[in-house]
Amino acid sequence: MLDACERLGTFAGVAGDARADGTARDGRDVVADVVILGADRAEGTSPRETATMFASVRARARACGVDTVRVLCVGPNVRVGEAYELGKEYDAGERTRDEAALRVEFRAGLYHEETVERTADVAFAFNAGVWGYDPSDWHPTIERVVVRERTPLVLTSYSLREAESDEDAMRASLSGFENVMWEWEAEKNASCSSEVRELGFDRTEYMKKDASGESSQDVLRENFAWQCVAVN
Repeated sequence: MLDACERLGTFAGVAGDARADGTARDGRDVVADVVILGADRAEGTSPRETATMFASVRARARACGVDTVRVLCVGPNVRVGEAYELGKEYDAGERTRDEAALRVEFRAGLYHEETVERTADVAFAFNAGVWGYDPSDWHPTIERVVVRERTPLVLTSYSLREAESDEDAMRASLSGFENVMWEWEAEKNASCSSEVRELGFDRTEYMKKDASGESSQDVLRENFAWQCVAVN
């Protein structure tokens, strides 16, 4: 996440807007909003678990002049521990000299069906596999985030092949809208996981043909490849 936020200039942009509109000058908190789409247990089932993903993000946000990072984890497979409630925002880290405060909220559902009080500054969909779903599953959320809310969407994939398929699917879904652009097209993510991913389903769709015409398997890793789509 940090590399994507750096590449997009997310926190510097939030801090710059706060200076321009007087938020920082008036002593109000400078807040950066992050939404994780299609979240599940991998993103945590408690604020503390989710906070482990954001240590470097909080540090960079604070260095840019951001006081608080707010995170919304939303998806049909979101689950939380018994001590927590869906739809409630929790403090997951205090603001210090070196780190922005962190607030986390979990919602079980589809983002495009949710009512949100604020639009995000950046959205992430980790290993979403957009290509493998019916367009009606992901398209409404992608349209809302990218087109209507004008939020950059960073989408990761298990392989470069899958990322290219995801890109094709999103281009088809967004073809009817103007000014849609890729901040970066499908490419290998230098910050991907080093662990090979073992899938519990047929890997045929992840196969590719080598020069001899034989099938060979892509190496699958968490967040192996990524891309970012936005509205100019």
